[in-house]
Amino acid sequence: MSDINNPKNIKKFTEEQTMYNNGNEKSTRQILKNVALAACVPTNYQRGTDDAQVADIVNGFDEARLGALTVSLRDGNYHIVDGLHRSKAMKALGYTHALCIVLTGMTYEQEAEYFRKQNENKRIISTFDDFKAGLESKNETCMKIDKIVRANDFQVGRGGFFKIAAIRALFTIVEDYGFDVLDDTLCLIAATWNGIAKASQIESLLGVAEFVHRYGMVEFSERLRDKFTVIWYEYSESMRVRGSVGSNASRKKFCRALVEYYNKGLGSKSKKRLVWEE
Repeated sequence: MSDINNPKNIKKFTEEQTMYNNGNEKSTRQILKNVALAACVPTNYQRGTDDAQVADIVNGFDEARLGALTVSLRDGNYHIVDGLHRSKAMKALGYTHALCIVLTGMTYEQEAEYFRKQNENKRIISTFDDFKAGLESKNETCMKIDKIVRANDFQVGRGGFFKIAAIRALFTIVEDYGFDVLDDTLCLIAATWNGIAKASQIESLLGVAEFVHRYGMVEFSERLRDKFTVIWYEYSESMRVRGSVGSNASRKKFCRALVEYYNKGLGSKSKKRLVWEE
């Protein structure tokens, strides 16, 4: 039996914490400690294990980003309050011990409430903060996106046409179509609808990117320069019937509206007409 799992040491640890908290110092009943993973047990209030999530942690494992597991020392066991997937990934990678925040003096019900409140109060990092951190860490994708955005006289942020708040849309375009399509998309939007705030929102970004992906830049600005208001209206009407803003359906609906107005005035046999396919 390892030293950390010796019942005598667990008892000693609990007594030391009680003595410390009864003194003049005010402290929390928790410490950082290396704990054997074999002694860390799951709890019923935890989320069910997602094998795909465990695999993702294993494949992209980085100790610097691991953090500490949160466990509750109760009845001689370390009950996992937060970090079940990380603990499973560590076991899969051959780790025997993990750095843990050890909570003491909690009942099972208190642990469950702690788990609920902890997840309720977690502040999810914003897309903007994530992008900014990516630039600071010199993440290649973030830096390329920022370069393309600035090259087309836009900036990432909020505040009108030239500030793009839909950062996730920029990543989606790169992931689905590549950096060149993002560059062409921003170029077309700037040249065609300069100053129209809605033209740099998520629906327009994704819809124009879909257009570029399907048809290229073919006379886009010349044929659609004064059409944004009616295109937006037609798109909004189609979304009112069904679909959700920002979804794959919405980008296709916006692209379809672009194609319909691109074809207006062109004869049915014109070689310039674009063919729409779902």
